[in-house]
Amino acid sequence: MFQKLTAEEFDQLRIKGWGRSSPTYHAIIGLHLGEAIMIPKSGWKRNKPPSSICRSIEKKFASMKVKYKCVALADDSGWAIKRIA
Repeated sequence: MFQKLTAEEFDQLRIKGWGRSSPTYHAIIGLHLGEAIMIPKSGWKRNKPPSSICRSIEKKFASMKVKYKCVALADDSGWAIKRIA
């Protein structure tokens, strides 16, 4: 059935990442200028590549002129993302 939670109990719950709260989204948006991350293909569960998240962030923060370079690795093992602006 249902269980009533206190505010403290709710804050301690582990909640799945979804959409804009996913760990990948936060890792990309948290990059500083010149920083980069590598996302292995084995850990990627979405149908679209990570570049779709980059484009979404670029559109959302267009006024701040946020830009990323998202490239597929030559051995097809994943992607590298670098913040360029």
